Amino acid sequence: MPEEKQKVKQVECGERMTIEQVESLYSQLEIALLEHDQIELIADRVQQCDTASLQLILNLLRISKQQGHTVKWIKPSPAVINVAELLGLSEPLELQQYITQ
Repeated sequence: MPEEKQKVKQVECGERMTIEQVESLYSQLEIALLEHDQIELIADRVQQCDTASLQLILNLLRISKQQGHTVKWIKPSPAVINVAELLGLSEPLELQQYITQ
């Protein structure tokens, strides 16, 4: 009998979402995707964010949709939102609802 997936996995993004942490974040997300139907990215403490980490999240969003999973942000910090806006990735990263006009 196959193991049933747990519903929600929260992944803490920490204070830095930078290229130095991408490998660790990738490992966490890979396991979460295999074992859970929904992933919540806790990003309220992120103070530094770069292109590499956002590319990883963008890829996660694409793969999760293909596999019928859900990924959502939980309180993305201004650092995440600002970098996404600068890169023109707010919409693909599903961050539009957090942007204040």
